[in-house]
Amino acid sequence: MAGLAGLDEYKHGVAFDALDSVSLLQTQMYTLYLKKEGLDLERVLAWFFVEYLPEEFGIRNFSLRASGEGASYLEKVRHLFAEIESVSAQFELYAENGEVDHELLNMRSDPVAYGGISSLVQGKYVYAGDNDGFAAVLRLLFFDQSRIIYIDENLNANDFVRLILQNSVKYADFHEYQVSAIDYLIDKGIIENFDGLIRFVNLEQIRVLHALFHKEAVSYFRLTKPGREAVDDMLAKGWLVRRSTLLTDAEAAYFNYVLNRTFSNGLNLRNQYLHGSQPFSDEDGAYYKDYLIALRLAVTLVIKMNDDICLLHLLKDRGDS
Repeated sequence: MAGLAGLDEYKHGVAFDALDSVSLLQTQMYTLYLKKEGLDLERVLAWFFVEYLPEEFGIRNFSLRASGEGASYLEKVRHLFAEIESVSAQFELYAENGEVDHELLNMRSDPVAYGGISSLVQGKYVYAGDNDGFAAVLRLLFFDQSRIIYIDENLNANDFVRLILQNSVKYADFHEYQVSAIDYLIDKGIIENFDGLIRFVNLEQIRVLHALFHKEAVSYFRLTKPGREAVDDMLAKGWLVRRSTLLTDAEAAYFNYVLNRTFSNGLNLRNQYLHGSQPFSDEDGAYYKDYLIALRLAVTLVIKMNDDICLLHLLKDRGDS
């Protein structure tokens, strides 16, 4: 994998593989449950675009078609990947023009750039900026190998935030080799020395930083008012940036890992199935796993689009947009 020049590797490990297996099993269980109730997940997805959006928000002309009755899993996978591509392009047009123009849609030839699909909400996501000082703050606070998480057998934790929140830690408790890092966090306004005790200046700020370290992005308008104020302060310092896309960078990277040739170790499923180069099998069940993967991506898109549309209307209702 490492020998493919010009292609990056999508980094994942044991935890990723375990979560991937669990979510596929959940998708399978959900489809089986719906089938028992006389429903089909693809038709639920189609309902969202064809009925729910017009009735709830007056948004028309979106289209997603479920696979035909009796279709094989091979046919379903090919169909669903094409529909995922189509509905992503439809949302991109809607975000850009305020409507879905199928004539414009038919003129498109390039595959969807999942990282570039616009959000309906300006400045929706918050990311860490290109700032070495801020990166150092995140490592000191949350990295499990940070040099300030172990003082002695009684004062230690998996990360510095837990160390401070779960214990009464004095400035004098830290070893000489740790003091410079503590002073650095004090200088950055993250912690303070309050009568000899170390405490966080702003817990809302810590919650935001925790989400950025572990999830890579934060939805700005889903934060509490104090959370948004903490973000605004860090934006003013140049620590953070805001961008407006349907998917976060991490989510878009995952879509590209599954669907395209973006990564050297990517699954490349979209290209394989749409070009008929998927692995051959006489057993249709061999394509069942890929069908579940396609369903999972389609459900994810519906969740993200619904969140985007609901958030836009929420902001309009409260006068923030």
